[in-house]
Amino acid sequence: MLALRADPWTPDHGMGFEARLGEVPARADPEVETADWSYPVRPPEPGPGVTWFVDGVRRIELRVLAEEDGARVHGLFGSWAVGAVRSEGRATFAEHEVGRQIVLGGGLRASRVEIEAGRHRLVFEPRTEAGTDPDSPLLGLQEAMRRAEAAIAARIAASSGRLVLVDGPLKTLRDETTSPIVGVVKRFVRAYLDPEHDALLVRLAPGERTPLFGLAYEGDPVERYAWYTRLVPSRAAWHDHAGLVRCEVRAGVGLERARELADRVSAMLPRFAGRASDPRYPQNLAPVGGLEGWLTHRMGHRGLIRRALTARLSADVVAGVEGR
Repeated sequence: MLALRADPWTPDHGMGFEARLGEVPARADPEVETADWSYPVRPPEPGPGVTWFVDGVRRIELRVLAEEDGARVHGLFGSWAVGAVRSEGRATFAEHEVGRQIVLGGGLRASRVEIEAGRHRLVFEPRTEAGTDPDSPLLGLQEAMRRAEAAIAARIAASSGRLVLVDGPLKTLRDETTSPIVGVVKRFVRAYLDPEHDALLVRLAPGERTPLFGLAYEGDPVERYAWYTRLVPSRAAWHDHAGLVRCEVRAGVGLERARELADRVSAMLPRFAGRASDPRYPQNLAPVGGLEGWLTHRMGHRGLIRRALTARLSADVVAGVEGR
């Protein structure tokens, strides 16, 4: 019989340790557009138009340990919300979706869990991850959120070829997609370019970009076309990559369309740079920051949900003892 026990630490602090799963890095081909990286690409000013931004937020409501037949694995109750904001002079929130899951590692699977949190009835659907690493359940929750983001982005982009900017890489979009969906990656997790080509990044002015480079995994064709662009002027105290983002499109759009999207997006992004009050300034784009706050509110009150889940697990323990 599967038994769940709550971890008393608040989710923001993990469970007293950190662990990361490895990821095979993509290789970069810096010459898909040009071999000349001696100067930045300066796109023309874009004309008026509508831009859509898609993002998601996720939250661990309660970490748990699950036990069954002597096996003990990590798990969590988590919530996510994804949505879109439409920008045309002013920002307007559009469709959104909220999901809740109980994710267990080690191949264990819980039953659906329903709780009452305030005046709302919340349902946590089961999901299992094969890995036993403590972070496996969190990666499962993240994947569910990313897939929901990709679905919303694809629906919006399919309508008259709307330009959609997605916060983060485009790993969950289909390779063959021809939709004008651009991923905007604000974190520099790894260096894709060699020092010779990376040297151009520090010379970028706001609205300028590098030439396109291809991203692919060993032995596979190009999966994504990517480029770097600057949002705001650099400051003396900043490191070389501050104020930059990496953008990418799926290779299915074709090289010429990728170049057009790179020019348009690079020229327009500075006007959407994050506010100085944002801890992730300037890479956290202003429409995305507003959307994140709106979506977080729709996930519900964190304290109420945590207390309701803890009470539910306590009741299950009592019921299990009395049933022996």
